[in-house]
Amino acid sequence: MNKTLAFDYFVYQLVDWYKEAYGGGIDNDLSTLKVLKLLFFTTAIGAKKDDNSSLLDSTFNNFYALPYGHVEGDIYDDIKQKKTAYTINNYSTTGIYTETTELADEIKTKISESIAKLKSENPDLIKMSSFDLVELSHSWYSWRYYFNIAKSKGLYREAIPKEVIKSENKYFHI
Repeated sequence: MNKTLAFDYFVYQLVDWYKEAYGGGIDNDLSTLKVLKLLFFTTAIGAKKDDNSSLLDSTFNNFYALPYGHVEGDIYDDIKQKKTAYTINNYSTTGIYTETTELADEIKTKISESIAKLKSENPDLIKMSSFDLVELSHSWYSWRYYFNIAKSKGLYREAIPKEVIKSENKYFHI
């Protein structure tokens, strides 16, 4: 499974959600920080303790607690190394999604269904600022606990086991 291709499809879905929320247009505020927070919430919304079929189990499975919340480590590296189909910077996301047969329909369906669940849970999440999304992720146990471990080691990041995210209370509203 190519995680970068899955992320490209995720961003394509995010851009559509953004256009839907704001009535079209090409400008957006989908910064690196905002996209990474929305990726976490999209991944977490379908993750359940006794179920191994979520995006957290199959695709986006490498989360860390960093100062600004949960970050999928492999995706963060891909963004910084410009390996994605999109240009994502501190202000916005630009680019065009190109359909590929290399990404399994099952993964596309999981991503689309997870975004639909997230939109249903909080349709205004896409309109929140990056730092409001950071604040929201900071309310999660997984971030608080593992970031405190990182700080106790004198570090700024600590891996978060997916089982912790799957079993914790999930918050999608400030």
